[in-house]
Amino acid sequence: MNFTPQYSVVVPVYNSANTLEELCTRIETTFMNMEATFEIVLVNDFSTDNSWNVIRGIKNKLGEKLKAIHLRKNFGQHKALLCGFQFSKGEYVITLDDDLQFFPEDIEVLINRMQETAADLVYGVYKDDERQHPPVRKIGSAAVAYIFEKFGNTVGQGSSFKIIHHSVIDKIKDYNHSFTFIDEILSWHTTKIEWQEVRHAPRREGQSGYSLFRLIFLSLNLIFAYTTIPLRFMTWFGLASFWICLFLVLYFIYMK
Repeated sequence: MNFTPQYSVVVPVYNSANTLEELCTRIETTFMNMEATFEIVLVNDFSTDNSWNVIRGIKNKLGEKLKAIHLRKNFGQHKALLCGFQFSKGEYVITLDDDLQFFPEDIEVLINRMQETAADLVYGVYKDDERQHPPVRKIGSAAVAYIFEKFGNTVGQGSSFKIIHHSVIDKIKDYNHSFTFIDEILSWHTTKIEWQEVRHAPRREGQSGYSLFRLIFLSLNLIFAYTTIPLRFMTWFGLASFWICLFLVLYFIYMK
């Protein structure tokens, strides 16, 4: 018999062998307390540690409540999410990081916010003074948010912890582009977006995959793929070149 849950929790996994079991246990406990049906979709983004073996062990415990996907190379967080969306069956899809900086227990407050507002998308956000990221990550995130607020379609503050109605997921899950930014794509398909304050914990171990170089590279990709900045630059550069050439032509005619 096919299992159709109310909620799907999609988690991109990268080198998180030490947090996955606790993550899945806390997700399971949260939904059991809510008396709601759920599934967990773990997308192993070509981890180099023991994550895949841990996922297989969790699969043996949870059975049909867990879907395990193993990618043959590292595609990045956003493409791993798109892959997970392909396999999600719940009416609502929740995305969550694998490092336990977001509290799985706060899934319930996101669900409550969605039910109260009839939104298609609810982001879990935290106060700036509670953000447990290094300074470089904070600056990079703020810069990306500013760029998209001014030149893209993304509205307000986003995060990797969110709940999305499956009607929106159906519109974006087949998206195929060399560079993918989930939050911008979501903003193309709904304006019914809300935000809910959630908790944020310090990183337990290791370092974020977003180094300064990777943040710069990500920002440049976002600018060229999803904003109007390149088009504006080309327009102004073209106009400036036209006026300079026109001035030179008139100057040489005058000198002649």
